[in-house]
Amino acid sequence: MSYSSPDLKPEPALTFGPFRLLRTQKLLLEDEQPVRLGSRALDLLIALVSRAGEVVDKAELMDLVWPRTVVEENSLRVQLAALRKVLGDGQVGARYIVNHPGRGYCFVAPVTQTYALAAARAQDGASGLLEHRQRLPARLTRMIGRASAVATLAAQLSTRRFVTIVGTGGIGKTTVALAVAETLHAGYAHGVRFIDLAQVAQDRPVPAALATGLGLPSLSTDPVATLGAFLRDKQMLIVLDNCEHLIDTLVPLIEPILREAASLHVLATSREPLRAEGEWLHRLPALALPPVSEGLAAAQAITYPAVELFVERATASLDSFELADQDAPLICELCRRLDGNALAIELAAARVHLFGLRGLVAHLDAHVLQLKQGRRSVLLRQQTLASMLDWSYQLLAPNERLVLRRLSIFTGPFTLDAATELLTRVVADGTVGSADSIDAIVDLTEKSLLASDASGESILFRLLELTRAFALEELTRSGHYHAVAAQHAATMLDLLGKATQSWPVMHRPTWLATYGWAAHDVRAALAWAFSEGGDPSTGVWLTAAAWPLANEMGTFDEPAAIDRALAALADLPQRHPELETRLHIALSTFQQQLKGPGAEMEAANRTAIALAERSGRADLQSQALMSVVLGTMAQGLYMAAVAYVDQLASAAQRSGDDMLKLVANRVGTQVWHFAGRHAKARALAEQVLRHPVPRGPLAVSTIDHGVSMRIMGARMLWIEGFADQAAALAQETVERATADGPHSFCQALSLGACPVALWRGDHALARELIEKLRSTLAAFQVGGRWLPTAATIPWWLLDLSATTVPAPHRRVPAGAGVDNLLYLDHLMTVDGGWVTADAASRAVRGDAPWCAPEVLRAHAENILLAGGPDAVSMAQGLLTHSMRLAREQGALAWELRTAVSQARLWRDQARVAEAHALLDAVHGRFSEGFSSADHRLAVALMKQLASTPGA
Repeated sequence: MSYSSPDLKPEPALTFGPFRLLRTQKLLLEDEQPVRLGSRALDLLIALVSRAGEVVDKAELMDLVWPRTVVEENSLRVQLAALRKVLGDGQVGARYIVNHPGRGYCFVAPVTQTYALAAARAQDGASGLLEHRQRLPARLTRMIGRASAVATLAAQLSTRRFVTIVGTGGIGKTTVALAVAETLHAGYAHGVRFIDLAQVAQDRPVPAALATGLGLPSLSTDPVATLGAFLRDKQMLIVLDNCEHLIDTLVPLIEPILREAASLHVLATSREPLRAEGEWLHRLPALALPPVSEGLAAAQAITYPAVELFVERATASLDSFELADQDAPLICELCRRLDGNALAIELAAARVHLFGLRGLVAHLDAHVLQLKQGRRSVLLRQQTLASMLDWSYQLLAPNERLVLRRLSIFTGPFTLDAATELLTRVVADGTVGSADSIDAIVDLTEKSLLASDASGESILFRLLELTRAFALEELTRSGHYHAVAAQHAATMLDLLGKATQSWPVMHRPTWLATYGWAAHDVRAALAWAFSEGGDPSTGVWLTAAAWPLANEMGTFDEPAAIDRALAALADLPQRHPELETRLHIALSTFQQQLKGPGAEMEAANRTAIALAERSGRADLQSQALMSVVLGTMAQGLYMAAVAYVDQLASAAQRSGDDMLKLVANRVGTQVWHFAGRHAKARALAEQVLRHPVPRGPLAVSTIDHGVSMRIMGARMLWIEGFADQAAALAQETVERATADGPHSFCQALSLGACPVALWRGDHALARELIEKLRSTLAAFQVGGRWLPTAATIPWWLLDLSATTVPAPHRRVPAGAGVDNLLYLDHLMTVDGGWVTADAASRAVRGDAPWCAPEVLRAHAENILLAGGPDAVSMAQGLLTHSMRLAREQGALAWELRTAVSQARLWRDQARVAEAHALLDAVHGRFSEGFSSADHRLAVALMKQLASTPGA
């Protein structure tokens, strides 16, 4: 048998239980659906399944997962515990991985090897399915007893756009909401978004939390309008989890958005109704309980979800646990006393291994189940859960209690490294060693007090909402809340330092996966630092460290955060010029993004430069100068940028910092290109591209150097007469930028691929690229301005009905709503109707060198079109000037356009031979690009001139 396509070659798949493992594709399927699993957990699984039935030595496994890295054995235990959760090890009697103390681990489930062409096809569909599922948190345990509720809610959401699942804490609202979202995700064109509001403080703006959850920058003067504009045309399901503490601020936000976004659906979870317009309620009952009966057998009892849940979780806690007929009444009574509350049942079942079933019931009777007779209120049911949490907490070893209390300071998910760093810091309530910290985290996970998620590159842990609330109360009661909060802020400060150091050498998706989880905790640490009992000094340092991360992720609510830090800085007993400089640079960046270049941005820049010069530190001067250069470039003030770029290069050189030198060269490439010094720009670009590090410091460089320099390279190739190479490089740049994030992608389109396509006269491609640009901008736009960059050219304002360039010029209304010189300069190079007398004067003065030859040529065409007694002489002067500039710059493409215009003018003056000779000489210097509009126009004109008498 032959295989015409390598994608269809069969791969031996290892099958166990409902899973299929495709080793070479690094893909795990459960019931043919991709399972999210981080690379380390997947490597462990492959190693164990490949040697099923053998005990694999711990050291061998550690070498496999952490090659050339020294790690503690506990880290292996963490990975394996998370892997077992994903596999459902211990659920419904399934056993996969067994620990052999002192030896290693063994995969014990039966494994079969199969060959199937479907394996390759599974990979094809996996990326799309994972893309949907990655919007949702992974469900780590099997859902029990909620299939009917899921089906009902799925049906309700097809006709009702706003449904709230209401129920007591711990009853399973989040589990049901996730299952509904997974069921329905394929039916929403724009997917599903899950937003956990539990980590949002009551005093934090809810719009910012929603914006972050939707992947939008939260910088905005009108976040409600931003959300409405983004969601207006989206067919999307948003799951809002844990809404009860934000009802007063959430409802006024959701109601108008739902009115504006006709295809948006919302599924909320809350302990109480939101009482919002259009809200439908689905009250989630407790898990179904068996009736009071003396003779209920095991087979009958386990048909009730509450009992099934208890048995499954108890089996996960104790391998040998089985539901026997004599124990069934005991478990049924236990589940009834726990009101069928899923979390309470899980907490109890997790302790079966300590007490045995009868001992567990006796222990609970003594400590928890003291409920009044008769009808029990919702409040009492909440008291039941609180009692269960207290009971579980009291059973913990002192070290585990300390760990749980301290971990409650995290507002959302956290990594093992962040947890151990926090736990090993010295606090008055005791110290915890690194190994003990890891042991405690694994034990708390096994006892259902911590949840783990192994679907990403790093395992993320989190406390469930109610568990965190309980543990945080215990932390406060201990009197050590502020001490732990201070260490949490210090941990976040250290983590931000690592994030900044990692940015230049990590690919953006990996970097976001590694550090993006910390955004909520950084914000929480800032809130504590500037609160009563906090530490403003830490808050200032944290703000300065956080703004680059916030700039990249869009997680700062407003520049007011920087103003707050500057105000606090002024009150500190000691001056910190470095901090003050960095904060003013940050303020300039955010002002530019929010309001565009203007007086406030320039004031912040002036202050930053003055502070940097006063400090005498070349590195601070470099960063301040970069901010100034980029700000002036964004305004189209190229020659003002030239005045600073030599100072920047000098400061970077004096700093001795190779990364600052690299970024200075990168910025210099852009400045010299726009100044018309293309040869100098190219030399700098080549230096940057030879550097092995993909990015500069996060504070000054959010785009891959390879993308940025290729954008410049594509532009310069076209201008210098290499249209085909320019087109190929522009396409390559867009592909590279796709993986570098939306900022990079839009830059590659706006400044690279779109202008090259337009200059080549490929309007079909240009329209396609402009539509991609607009659709991407729609997701990141506020008040008409795209936040991550000011350099987004509004190419959609052009009339692309003309098929040739240069086209017969029409007059565009003055300004046409565009006042940014950078934008206007680009639009004028495609449509001469945008050229005004002011623009021509600016070109003559040398204020816009890169496009001056084309602006002067287009202005000459406009003058000739308008006519008048001096039109010819004026046009001739402009064309002569244009030709001289193009030749000085080596801008062969501009020179060809000018030659066409000059040849037309000479033809009309009966100077046909001169016209043909000029055009032939210029056109003859090209080696490629002959299919572009300019070349077709030049060839057609040369043919016309050759056939004209007098040629």
